[in-house]
Amino acid sequence: MPIISVKFIQGFFTEEQKSALLPALTDAFCKATIEAARPYVYVTIEEVPQGRWALGGHPLPDPDFLVNDVVPMFEDAADEFVKVYGVERRRPRGPDAPPREGGK
Repeated sequence: MPIISVKFIQGFFTEEQKSALLPALTDAFCKATIEAARPYVYVTIEEVPQGRWALGGHPLPDPDFLVNDVVPMFEDAADEFVKVYGVERRRPRGPDAPPREGGK
């Protein structure tokens, strides 16, 4: 039996949006696998209270962090991966960097 578990910060979505997720996630699973699985697909939604969810050690939601700090945090992590693993950086650092080709 497939179980699709979704967690998000409490209060971000309306009851209508949460209700809409249930059949939409089931539909997506069946489309990607097999329609015959539909009666066996469980979907659970768990809301996590604000302050009990973090990204990079920063409690969410924090609009200032999301707007001003999250991209530099990812960029710093990418720079470290380049150093440690020798992965080629295919686009320049910063907000003016062009999108990656092919949307990848």
